[in-house]
Amino acid sequence: MTRVTTVLDSERRQTPPTKHRRPAFDKKSLPARYSGQMLYFMGAALIAGAVVHYPIDPSLYAIICAVGAVVFLLGTLVNEFVLADERPAVRQAFSLVAFSLLLSFGVGMVGGGIQHFEQFPERSAWMTPIGLLMSYVAFVAKDSKGRWRHLVSPFAAAVVVTSALTWLGMMALAGTIGSDGHSHDHGSTTGTPAKPDQVPAESAPPTTAPAKPAQDGHSHSH
Repeated sequence: MTRVTTVLDSERRQTPPTKHRRPAFDKKSLPARYSGQMLYFMGAALIAGAVVHYPIDPSLYAIICAVGAVVFLLGTLVNEFVLADERPAVRQAFSLVAFSLLLSFGVGMVGGGIQHFEQFPERSAWMTPIGLLMSYVAFVAKDSKGRWRHLVSPFAAAVVVTSALTWLGMMALAGTIGSDGHSHDHGSTTGTPAKPDQVPAESAPPTTAPAKPAQDGHSHSH
């Protein structure tokens, strides 16, 4: 019994006291995954608004587009380098960043073209299908399981057909919408279209009261 107690005492002396260690960063935690996805979506949203509204104020929306691209690339670094189980090699890292940027513009063009079709019909009709094709090519090149053979697959053909039908449909709708975002049928405020040969009748000028006689300080009565 004495020997067992001695062994236990020696083990206690050899075992260092536990210290309060800072918990390790959990890559799979909800805050980490939320932060990575939020950077993705926020960057794509900023790019979507910028590429559509660019003609309104080129300098302003160029800045917004650049900020969106930086945010999206930051999301790529967080998701693909910080949260990933294995970090890519240097060459693969450059390719990943480049195609991630291309993917962000593709997603932004699709989202912005659909949301602002009424304001910019013809521009959106071109941007949406181009963005769809761009996003698919970029995703195939970016994805770790993607191969170039996926660009000549039945699914790729479906993406091309969908893009073509999207362009045709949006161009047909764009013909019924003016460049200012309104239909070509402009009626009056009461809903009745005004005839071009009708001129609104001019209202008679309001009658003015007779001017008062000048006060010269003399009476007109004799």
